[in-house]
Amino acid sequence: MRSTFTTMRAAGALAVLSVLGGGLAAPAHAAVAPAHAAVAPAHAAVAPARAAADERVPADVAAPADPALREKADRIMNLTYRQFASTPHIPPFNWTTDGCSVPGGSLPYREVFRPACVQHDFGYRNYGARHELKLDPTRETKNWIDGRFRTEMRRICDDTFTGARKNRECRNAAEVYYLGVQLGGDASFF
Repeated sequence: MRSTFTTMRAAGALAVLSVLGGGLAAPAHAAVAPAHAAVAPAHAAVAPARAAADERVPADVAAPADPALREKADRIMNLTYRQFASTPHIPPFNWTTDGCSVPGGSLPYREVFRPACVQHDFGYRNYGARHELKLDPTRETKNWIDGRFRTEMRRICDDTFTGARKNRECRNAAEVYYLGVQLGGDASFF
């Protein structure tokens, strides 16, 4: 009960910081997608879009990306966190990361979720509007990247914690991190 309370308290603190503008800096699986066309429709189903946020994002942020480059990025984003970790850092992609950055310092599971955070960084830094490639700086793509982050954190929980209580606590923490990027990640993506 005590660790659940700690996780809930951390969730509340993260939500408040995100709403106040702290947000999470873009930190960072299923099988590799066969092609971009097979991946794109799934983006919208991962997380519900927020109508108010959609109004803030310009429709035409950048020219459409090279389809072949987009397909490569999609394949990389659809790797499991373990597959992603062993992927060669090929150009022209931005592979920089700040791990699991959170406002105000540290949260539980920061190191546990690091592989998913690194992959999430890849997504924001290659698809988003704040970096060079701008593969698809849209709300739909941000939601898809955030959904991939959630999926991989859950996978990490399942791979790391076999006991029911610890697994549940880890998955609760994953929801906190996911909500953090959903509520506070716009400034790092758009």
